[in-house]
Amino acid sequence: MNTGHQNLHTHTTYCDGKLTAPQMVKAAIEKGGGSLGFSEHSFVPFDEEYSMALSDMPSYIQEINSLKTQYADKIDIFLGIEQDYFTNTIPKGMDYIIGSVHHVEHDGKDITIDGSYEHLQTVRDEHFGGDFLAVAEAYYAQTAKVAQKTNASIIGHFDLIAKQNAGGRLFDEKNPRYVRAATDAMECILEKCRLFEVSTGAMYRLGKAEPYPSIFLLKELFRRKGEVILSSDSHDAASLYYKFDEMRELLKSCGFKRIKRLTKNGFADEML
Repeated sequence: MNTGHQNLHTHTTYCDGKLTAPQMVKAAIEKGGGSLGFSEHSFVPFDEEYSMALSDMPSYIQEINSLKTQYADKIDIFLGIEQDYFTNTIPKGMDYIIGSVHHVEHDGKDITIDGSYEHLQTVRDEHFGGDFLAVAEAYYAQTAKVAQKTNASIIGHFDLIAKQNAGGRLFDEKNPRYVRAATDAMECILEKCRLFEVSTGAMYRLGKAEPYPSIFLLKELFRRKGEVILSSDSHDAASLYYKFDEMRELLKSCGFKRIKRLTKNGFADEML
């Protein structure tokens, strides 16, 4: 096993990433990374712009497996998928699956919640009567089923609904309705999957102050004996392993003593 940081949440030009898979591998090596996992967005029929085309899946699998061999003496490479809640076919042959929710099904419509602040304001006003806590409740009600729906080995950006909530501009994350919705979803997920990514993706892209999950949710996860793995949800080279050293210290402050790391023999503990 190579030493150095590990990131299993990586996107390339197969979906909405900026670089090819070989370019991301080279960038990871340059940053001293110990391993890198690729996890393209699974195909979502009503949101093709950001997801990988079904026709590209064979090429994707072949290329990543080829890179495993090509760079075996320099970095450990893993083949994964970010399996969207709305993708009905689960691919075979993956080393791991990240289960994620990017849309909410409401009133017969599939509404993205992974959008801009302005977009989320529109979602709140046009679909939820101006009540963003109702948006959050709908999101977590669906997220509660993501592990079962996607067969996830890792839960992706659990509180994505708070992506644009800097300074509480959309809702109060301490509101009992929000806390209840989030922790109820967490409890449901833990029955199927205990491993949550701690993602710095929005910290890098948006300057978000906290990772996904937020600090109070990480403390709730620790209290419920959940497990964590570091992730940078990288779409470019600069974001790889972003603020991982800081995240290790943050996790210690939340009570965690170890994180998970994927090895060729499965997930293993790594002390913080």
